Amino acid sequence: METLSRRQNTILCGVVETHIETSQPVGSRLIAEKYAFSFSPATIRNEMGSLEERGYLTHPHTSSGRVPTDRGYRYYLDHTPFEQVLPQEYFEKLTEELSFSAEETRTGQFGDRVSSFLSSMSQEVSLTLLPFPRPLSSEKEEGLKISLQGLTHILEKPEFQDVRKIKMLLQAFEEKGTLTRWVLKNASTDHVSVSVGHEHAYEALEDCAIVTACYAVGKNRQGAIAILGPKRMSYRQVIPLVSRMARVVGTLIESVDLEG
Repeated sequence: METLSRRQNTILCGVVETHIETSQPVGSRLIAEKYAFSFSPATIRNEMGSLEERGYLTHPHTSSGRVPTDRGYRYYLDHTPFEQVLPQEYFEKLTEELSFSAEETRTGQFGDRVSSFLSSMSQEVSLTLLPFPRPLSSEKEEGLKISLQGLTHILEKPEFQDVRKIKMLLQAFEEKGTLTRWVLKNASTDHVSVSVGHEHAYEALEDCAIVTACYAVGKNRQGAIAILGPKRMSYRQVIPLVSRMARVVGTLIESVDLEG
């Protein structure tokens, strides 16, 4: 992907984060007021026009404001640091809340607790896949323990008020096997992965972003967690949350395995 100028990068970042916050198309004057840039609204407007011509922004036909395209989100995600330390209150009681027994791992209850915690913290849909042996054969896929929580959060998002879209999305969530295979294909143990819109190659998810990470349990087992929401999700919160949770979940399961 081409590199934008520092000014264009700054403006694009401002448009993305303002749209994330407001869900509305973003105008040049709002960007100027919100970020107190040294450049004028006219300069910002010209740069936003250039960014639109290059495919990073678009605008609804009823508005003069702009919204990010998938290309715009991808540039933002690839050029923004997200590893800031989350507020300590996020994790003060984390280990206590997620403490569990080996039996709860076998029954999938621990996965439900992890998903509920993630969904509550992010206000998005959360998926937890409990550890499985690697390599994973097609026969073993049937026995995977998967927890999906927070579907009601999707219904509250302005992006998903279209009945056809929400029906397709809920159907995709019901097809846990397909969704799980997608997560396993795209998640990494080295870093948090984010896919946006058409990058999913899955029509039902084209209005979504998915933030995923794998966690390791010993040398031969692996699990995954994911947060699914609109492309307009709060990446500055969600990416560090998924990163930290993947490490915590892997450590907790491994410690229980050692005790057992």
